[in-house]
Amino acid sequence: MADEEKKLLALMEAMFNGQKRTLGMVEAAIEKFNSVEIEITKLNRKMNGLHDITVRQHSETSGRLDAISARLDETERLLDDRARDLARTQIDLAGQYNDVLTALRDSAHASRSADELGARLADVENKIAHL
Repeated sequence: MADEEKKLLALMEAMFNGQKRTLGMVEAAIEKFNSVEIEITKLNRKMNGLHDITVRQHSETSGRLDAISARLDETERLLDDRARDLARTQIDLAGQYNDVLTALRDSAHASRSADELGARLADVENKIAHL
């Protein structure tokens, strides 16, 4: 029985040594998980910081875009107003141009009539002078 006890003790010792190695590996794995957990915590802090920066930048950018959009809307309204002013001015100028053309035509007609009247008057004066 002594041989069997020795074999049993050797098996138990081998089992204990295996458990020690397993515990050592588990301990090493736990340490690795702890270091990974620490790194993840650090990364989460950095990500939160980046998120905060991103939110601020988005807010600033959004505010700037809103201001630019408001300025563009105002500029568009001003351009529309000026376009309407230009259209009215163009209509007024066309009317004035037509008035000037009409006045020139009437003036030319009056000038021809005056020339004809002058010629008739000269003819009448000649007739009177020969009487």
